Amino acid sequence: MRTRFAIILVLALSAALFVSAVQAMPEYANQVGEPCGTCHISAAGGGLRSPRGQAWVAQQKPAAVPSLEESLAILGVKVSGDPADYVAPSAPPPPAAPLATRYDRKMWLVEVLMGYAGN
Repeated sequence: MRTRFAIILVLALSAALFVSAVQAMPEYANQVGEPCGTCHISAAGGGLRSPRGQAWVAQQKPAAVPSLEESLAILGVKVSGDPADYVAPSAPPPPAAPLATRYDRKMWLVEVLMGYAGN
């Protein structure tokens, strides 16, 4: 039991000593003049980068972060679509049909519940 605890303790201490901590770089936000959430998924910064952050790093961190369209082009992403797919139609949709119920099934359930004598 003691040897198992000692092994776990040694492994934990060695992991703590040899693993370098990841540190946020707020000076990059100051350098480009934009918040950390511009380049990172998290608004607080750190962690995974958004496409804009990935493109910014791919360009060796220039003075400005590229726009989303520029970032996707830098990353080789081709976006195609019809803008009409994202525009609301000008005419309102037709009114919905009234709800239809199956009277026979509803009455069957009522009859079952009415005949239930309890536990």
